[in-house]
Amino acid sequence: MSSDPIPTRSRFRPWRSAALGWTVAVAGLLVGVPLFLVMPPWVDVTLYDMAVRSILRGGVYYRDVFDTNLPGISWAMAGVRLLFGWSYVALRAVDLVVIAAEVALLIGWARRAGAMHYAAAWLAAAAALFYPYTSEFSHIQRDGWMLLPALLAARLRLKRVAGPHTDSPTRAPVWCAVLEGLAWGAAVWFKPHVVVPAFAVWLASAVVLARREPPRRVLADLAALVLGGALAGAAGVAWLVGTGAWPYFREVFLEWNPNYVSDVFADLGHRAVYTFEVFRPWGLIHNLALPLALLALWEGRAWSRRAGPPRRVRGTPRFYSAAGTDTVASARVLLAALYLGWVAQAVLFQKGFEYVQVPVLLLGLAVIATQSWCVGFVYAVWFAFLAVLLNLTGLVPHQGPAPGFPAVRLEHYGPLTDPALLKLWPRCWAEGSSPEMRDRTGQRIDIHCGVNWEQLDAVAKFLRTVDPPLGPGELNCWHDSTHSLYLTLDVDPATRYMHYGTVFAIRSPGDWVRSRVAEEVRASRQRYVVADLARMTEDRDLPHAPGRGGPHSLPAWFPASERAKFPWNQRLVFRAGRYVVYQIAHPLGEIGVPDWADLPKPAGR
Repeated sequence: MSSDPIPTRSRFRPWRSAALGWTVAVAGLLVGVPLFLVMPPWVDVTLYDMAVRSILRGGVYYRDVFDTNLPGISWAMAGVRLLFGWSYVALRAVDLVVIAAEVALLIGWARRAGAMHYAAAWLAAAAALFYPYTSEFSHIQRDGWMLLPALLAARLRLKRVAGPHTDSPTRAPVWCAVLEGLAWGAAVWFKPHVVVPAFAVWLASAVVLARREPPRRVLADLAALVLGGALAGAAGVAWLVGTGAWPYFREVFLEWNPNYVSDVFADLGHRAVYTFEVFRPWGLIHNLALPLALLALWEGRAWSRRAGPPRRVRGTPRFYSAAGTDTVASARVLLAALYLGWVAQAVLFQKGFEYVQVPVLLLGLAVIATQSWCVGFVYAVWFAFLAVLLNLTGLVPHQGPAPGFPAVRLEHYGPLTDPALLKLWPRCWAEGSSPEMRDRTGQRIDIHCGVNWEQLDAVAKFLRTVDPPLGPGELNCWHDSTHSLYLTLDVDPATRYMHYGTVFAIRSPGDWVRSRVAEEVRASRQRYVVADLARMTEDRDLPHAPGRGGPHSLPAWFPASERAKFPWNQRLVFRAGRYVVYQIAHPLGEIGVPDWADLPKPAGR
């Protein structure tokens, strides 16, 4: 007599629960998104808005608003402004949609590259716990937005190589490669650095295609792709020519930018280390993503045109799960090529800014997910641990730097662990992006390129009272954090420069860059200048120190070497915290923004 076996219940493993992963993703968004939407715009975003305003009013880009960047982000933001108006909440909502679309594309790619359903859920959870909690420095930036057209292009390449959910290759029509080239070309208009991962993806795909197709088809495919990129480039150039911006664009990119990027290789070592420390503790994921990407190339025989099964990787399946099919192996190879190419351009050719690392990290998370490693679960547990440690115990001191290492510290992680921030959550719905809410939710408010919005709002109120009222070109916002006043007051700037500190820092033969900028300042119609004391000291408290001789005087710590220079030698008529307003009343004298190294350290600091 036989009996049916008694079914055994498998042990619950939370990291293998897709339902839990999606729950964490939704919870992360519910907590983070309302606060994200009311965070302040970064000074780069207000610079792009100045360019957008000029474009939409018939101005000439690069002539009316100086920019060292390609116009792709300004074009995209112009579309957003036309559709949704000038609300920063709306712009931030679009930013979230862009990032969400990228994450969705990466989840689909990871699934085709072998990720289990629960790994896809935890990838979504990781993204939800990461991006909304980054600083305003990383939001609405070119790198984050250019990943979307790059992913669309790379997914078309994946379709060309692996086909839609099948082990048999598809013969994609020529127009598909042209469309892919158009997408890569659109990404280039955000930043030309994207050609590095684009080339890496194409090269990896060419090796796979060469195993089953004649060289002429591979070359024809490349020609169609290049044609698409050329069409995207031609469309952009046509716009520049048609709007009159072409000669100014050429001047910036042929004369100014070679000097601007001349020192890009000097900090290469720092950028390499920074990749593992940025967004702490998220940068740590590259310690896992990089070897997994290299193993994916090894498994997929990314160097061999000879047909054959995927190569066996030692350590499977405990550390690295085998691809099983050529389709999965090819999907992994292309994703690894995209990730490694993106890492290469970020480290080798870009400046060491935080926002550059956003797409690098998202791609790294996707690479890890292909092996069904659920790092989203690990980070959810870490943040829960921090919440308990920092709020329910007295083990971590509240004063002084947080203990830990550059890549991970025992510190608050936004509203997930900080009750003071979480209390602002209901106010997001009632107040929106008010100056106070921007100051409370911003993470970079007290540095020179961050904005203290309540103090700057006081400056705006004062400038509305000047008599006669400010006209076009009569306001000069001297430091990075002040130029949003042009948008607030709806006035044209005195010169085309929004970031004087950037252009004055450009080294050029005979210092022609500094001389030209100074000449344009002298020739302007400026009546009032707004300056930021935070740009004159590295100390974060001194800019708020009272004036030595009353409200209409500079603080005692202010460098004596700068007092006789513009704009500090003009008549101080108003001050709000770190911001001072000058009325032009004297000869301008020496014009410039000092290098940080040239500023003396305050006594006793």
